[in-house]
Amino acid sequence: MRVNKLRLVVAVVAIACAGLTVISGSGASDAHQNGTKISAQAAIDWNKIAVSTVLSASLSPTKFQIEGLIYMSYVQAAEYNAVTAISGRYMPYDSTLAAPPGASPRAAVAAAAYTTLAYYFPTLAPSLVSAYTDYLNVTLAQLPERAKLSGIAVGTAAAGQLIASRFGDGRNAPVATAFGVGSQAPGTWVFTPPPSAQSAQTPWVAAMKPFMLTSSDQFRSPTPPAIGSPEYAAGLNEVETMGGAASSARTPVQTATAQFWNANTVNQYNQVFRDVATKHNLDLVDTVRLFAMGDMVGADAGIACMDSKYHYLLWRPVTAIRSANLDNNSATTPNPTWTPLLTTPNHPEYPSAHGCVSSAITQVLASVLKTQTIDIDVPGATGGGTTLTTTQHFNTVQDLLQNVADARVWAGLHYRFSTTAGVSLGTQVGKYDIQRYFMPAKK
Repeated sequence: MRVNKLRLVVAVVAIACAGLTVISGSGASDAHQNGTKISAQAAIDWNKIAVSTVLSASLSPTKFQIEGLIYMSYVQAAEYNAVTAISGRYMPYDSTLAAPPGASPRAAVAAAAYTTLAYYFPTLAPSLVSAYTDYLNVTLAQLPERAKLSGIAVGTAAAGQLIASRFGDGRNAPVATAFGVGSQAPGTWVFTPPPSAQSAQTPWVAAMKPFMLTSSDQFRSPTPPAIGSPEYAAGLNEVETMGGAASSARTPVQTATAQFWNANTVNQYNQVFRDVATKHNLDLVDTVRLFAMGDMVGADAGIACMDSKYHYLLWRPVTAIRSANLDNNSATTPNPTWTPLLTTPNHPEYPSAHGCVSSAITQVLASVLKTQTIDIDVPGATGGGTTLTTTQHFNTVQDLLQNVADARVWAGLHYRFSTTAGVSLGTQVGKYDIQRYFMPAKK
């Protein structure tokens, strides 16, 4: 294992140096030792590049929501460790990296992000090399050579350490169980009708090594209501009434809310992180910390959520409503033509992934802003698409989480008890991670 990790580090260094020509200037170093506040722009720029890379349509297969957060976490963790090594303001994440005096944190951010992205997305390396070279030689043109090269060395080393530490973490591991196929007992998840994908989405995430949790099942949700229970019937009947494509009970505003949260979560929340950093005038160090916290805590919540989903394997509303004659529940009635407002994702029902991830991420925002009144604008989608085309404002954490929970019921995708369980799980994950990581460095 140690030999394999050493080979990984060597490969990472080779990636970082491939095709790279660095031009240096004679300006002042941007290190904090000079007493100047460093702009967050480098972190913002490379966050945008990372999101664009992770969500690239040219990837085959494309990355799903929680999977995307995992890849974003690799990038942001490497950046965080690089900048932390230079600034000394916060405790690093699983790293003992030391930085030489005067190393540029902006160059370190670029090198850490580029090296990590190029390793995990080799097919996109040509465009990444171009972006990286331009960044070093144009955006950072005035940095003195020593500061720039030292920063590059720190960033590359941080990426190498991160990649080596995550070697064998379960990413893309084969899964023997054929989830969702064949005849199943009533209540058990099966593939939902097209246009839902006829496959199980990233079941390997359920057993993956989390970033900060001790295991993926550490906060496993409690057993969902039995399909013969009154609570289950109440959840099914609500989503049948409010979440159908042809629902007459759902208002236009509720429909728009359901469609708003159909946006891609990776794109959506990383835009929030960038906006918060800008609005609150965070410097580079605190911005890198926010990005790492947001994506890594969100990824941990997603991993924990998928553990619960693939453990309980509860059927989705569209299957349950059409097959209510099989649930042995006198309070439900089958509706064989019922269709949800939005296309059902191809993974099990319980708990709601949006609830898991959103509650964890709002814990991060509340921690960074030191208030539950987070006062944020969130970009979202319209008309059933996933592109960010509109914005909603949320004053508090509770406002946002209630909106997310309602949206998933009104979209026809989740029972109310699933959204409640998701919010609970994500909140527990967020609190656990934040209380143990990203802490101020000891004096």
